[in-house]
Amino acid sequence: MRAFSLAVIFAALLAGQALAQDYGAIDVVDEVRNSVVSIDINSLAVNYATLDMSTQSLLTRQITGVVYTENGYILTDSNSIDDGIYINVRFEDGHEYEGEFIGADLQYGVGVIKIDPDPDHDLKPIKMRGELYNSDIGSLPYEQGEPVLAIGYSGGYGGTVTSGIISAIRTFRNSRKILIPNMIQADCPINVGNEGCPLFNDKGEVIAFHDIQGGGGGLQRISFFSPAWIIKRVADEIIANHESERPANSEDVVWHPWLGIQPYAGSQGASGLRAQSDDLKMFFGMPDQYWDVGILLNDVWREGPAAEYGLRRMDWLMTVTVVNQDANTGEDTVKTPYQLIKTVQQLEVLVSTAERGDIFIFGVLRNGNMFDVEVTIGQHPAATAYLPDASSDLTRSDLARMTEYF
Repeated sequence: MRAFSLAVIFAALLAGQALAQDYGAIDVVDEVRNSVVSIDINSLAVNYATLDMSTQSLLTRQITGVVYTENGYILTDSNSIDDGIYINVRFEDGHEYEGEFIGADLQYGVGVIKIDPDPDHDLKPIKMRGELYNSDIGSLPYEQGEPVLAIGYSGGYGGTVTSGIISAIRTFRNSRKILIPNMIQADCPINVGNEGCPLFNDKGEVIAFHDIQGGGGGLQRISFFSPAWIIKRVADEIIANHESERPANSEDVVWHPWLGIQPYAGSQGASGLRAQSDDLKMFFGMPDQYWDVGILLNDVWREGPAAEYGLRRMDWLMTVTVVNQDANTGEDTVKTPYQLIKTVQQLEVLVSTAERGDIFIFGVLRNGNMFDVEVTIGQHPAATAYLPDASSDLTRSDLARMTEYF
C-alpha cells in the first residue's frame, strides 16, 4: 500500500512539473513584469459622525493596474479611484509617477488613469485578446482547463504571481449585477490589492480582468474575471472621450446597451435565470405552440426604448430577430436570425452584446394576439453618471431600481 501511495505521489509531481514546463510561467512573468503596475490611491477620510474637518486622515488603498498604451494610459479597477487626491503609480523597475484620474465605468468595473512617462522610460503595453464575444464557444480565445496566471499588488506586495487554470466559462453577473457573456471562473488565489488584476494566458496575453472575489462558506479559490473584449471596448471609449474633450454627459461617451425591460421574476440568481410556472402561462392563455417559450414583462421603464417603441407591461416576448442598421447607408444586416426566446438569459446576452443601431424585432403576444414590435437599442440613462464632470437627473432610488432592468 505504501509503495502504491508513493508511486501515485511521484506520478502527480511529475505531471505537475510537466505542466509547469509546458506552460512556461517563468517566460510569461518575464514578458509582462514591466506591464503590470502597483497603484496607491490616497484619499481623505472624514469622520462623518462629527463632520469635524480637523480630524481628517489620509487613507491609502492599494490596487493593481496594467499599461494599456505607450503614451501612459493605465487600466485598473474602477472601485473608488475617482476620489483619490493623489494617485501614485509604481513600476517594478523602480519608476514612479503621479497618476491623473481619467474616467471610471462602475457598471463594467473599468478605471482609467494617465501618467506622463519620462522620455527615457519606454512603456510596454500589455497584449490583450480583445475579440468580440461570439456565441460559438469554439471561437473564444480561451477554453476550460487552460493554465492562467494572475499578477498584481497582492496583500501590499507588488509583482506577486499566482497561478491556476480556467475552472469554467459562464454567462454570469458581475459584481454590479450586469450580465456578462462568457466570464471566466478561475482558481488563481486573489488577495487584497489584486482586485482588477489581469489574467494572462500562456502566451503572455491578457484574456480577462478580475471582477468578483469568491470563496467563503467552505468554497475556496473561486474568482470571476470579465473577458478582455468588453474591458477593451469600455476603456477605448473612455480614452476617446478624454482625448476628444467631449462633454461627459454625451450619450456617445461609453456604450451601455439597454432596452429598459424587467421580466417577470419569482427569484433572480447570479446566472440571471428566472422561473415562470405553467400556472402562470395557463392564466394568460398561452397558445400550445408557444407553451415552452416566451418571457413575461413585469414592467417597462418609463421613457426607455422598449416603452418608446410600444412594449407594455404584461407583454409576452416570444421571438426575436436582431438586425443592425448602418448609420451611413441605412442598410440592415441580420445579426441574430429569427429565434424563439426560451430564457431571460438568452435575451440578456443579446442585449449586453448589442451595438449602436441594433434593432430588436420581437414577436409579441398581447391579449391573445401575436404581432411584431421593432425596438432600437438605446443607451442606458445612468451610463454617463460615472465619468468625470458628468451630471445626471437620476435619483439614488432610480439608480437602485435600474439594476432590475436591462
